[in-house]
Amino acid sequence: MEEKKEIMQQSKKAKNNLLIPFIVVLIGSVMLIVTLFLPFASATEEYAEHLQKYSDEMYAVGIDMKNEEAIDISLLEFIKVYAATADLGMSQDVAVVCLVIIFAFILFAILTVLFSVFKKPIPAIIFNLLSFGVFWVIRWDFEDRGVIPSSNYDWGIAGTFCYVGIVVVMIGAVALLVMKIMTKKQRQLVGQQGEKKI
Repeated sequence: MEEKKEIMQQSKKAKNNLLIPFIVVLIGSVMLIVTLFLPFASATEEYAEHLQKYSDEMYAVGIDMKNEEAIDISLLEFIKVYAATADLGMSQDVAVVCLVIIFAFILFAILTVLFSVFKKPIPAIIFNLLSFGVFWVIRWDFEDRGVIPSSNYDWGIAGTFCYVGIVVVMIGAVALLVMKIMTKKQRQLVGQQGEKKI
């Protein structure tokens, strides 16, 4: 009876030990998704004034976006911009590559969240690193083409937020992995002690 009680206490303690790393990794992975909605590009002060002055005008031909909406542009809005650009036949190759890279980041971010929810630290770490790699490629591509930074746009808060999320996922996932290993060893030890008593 005492042995059963001890095993139950160990199991409850193990669940409590996993809770904090689980919450940390989950928060970090959700931050990757939130990155998609935050400003990836923010208009410079001078350009923002221009966009506000003509706020009701269309930002560009064929793109369903007003100047007011173009002051801060998120990655999701860049999908809309590049999809419209590809449809119009302007810089199709560039637009398609940008769309593929952004969708790859979305996929890896979603997989990071899923594996975080299911408390699978190793796949969460792998997809988190892939998210980091793809996000870095997105930033490099925008910088290489002179989109950001430029005379009209600077980097928005999304970049910083994403990198913080990636670090938080890594800390939480590594802590979760360590706690899972320790919990497994404790259970084995309790099991061995029970066998010895028998």
